Amino acid sequence: MDNNTLKKHFESMGARVKFKRTDKRRRWRSAPRANSFTIDIGHDKQGEYFEILKGENAPEFELLQSKPKDRHLLLYSTNGQRFLCGHDERHWFVAGIAGAVSTVSAAKQSLMPTEILEQVKTLPPGEVDNRRNVVFKRQGEWFFIPTQREFPETLIHKNEPLQRTAGSKPHICQELYRDGGELVYIVGNKEFTEDEFKKRKALDPNFDKGGSRIMRRNPRAYARGYVRHEDHATIYLKEWHRVLLNAEFTNSAVSFLD
Repeated sequence: MDNNTLKKHFESMGARVKFKRTDKRRRWRSAPRANSFTIDIGHDKQGEYFEILKGENAPEFELLQSKPKDRHLLLYSTNGQRFLCGHDERHWFVAGIAGAVSTVSAAKQSLMPTEILEQVKTLPPGEVDNRRNVVFKRQGEWFFIPTQREFPETLIHKNEPLQRTAGSKPHICQELYRDGGELVYIVGNKEFTEDEFKKRKALDPNFDKGGSRIMRRNPRAYARGYVRHEDHATIYLKEWHRVLLNAEFTNSAVSFLD
């Protein structure tokens, strides 16, 4: 599909899109190689826009489905990847889709954690896409599932960040309990295992001069109370909820996820 036609589909859902080419020399590190591309969310004086940065021999895009009123569309690249582009509450987003889906609705469902897929099938079609229903509450990429568990007060963290990666904007949970997972050290926006941290510290005692945070990678997490994020409406969890990350297909072509 040519860029002008694709641009019209983005505009039909109220979005802007900019297409950029890079040469074989890759003048900056973020530029894709000649046979690849990136999809990002850019910002200028007019606000947010989709930016598609392509190498000289990058795959082409086809539109699988557009739902202008829903402000979502599903793209397919000729190398077999799929991307859901849309608007969630306050901002535009792009998400990599792992499954061989052909509709916006199927793409949204493919992002749901596998732990709740069977429960979601029991919902009326109109409630599946809602951010709040009897199965879950959702804030951005995080799903919150009701649970009957209780935890010792001494092990509950207060106003604790919940992050997909070290560099992503944190969701702040009024109360959070973590169980298991791998211990990691966050220095700046980089993540280090305990062994990696110790080795770096031995080579350069000042490498974490700006401070470090200890967190856990892929723990079982449970939240209660208010959950806040600057890009999303605050939600309130009266009881404990299991915290699950969406099933987004993370790959190098997507550089903006939330």
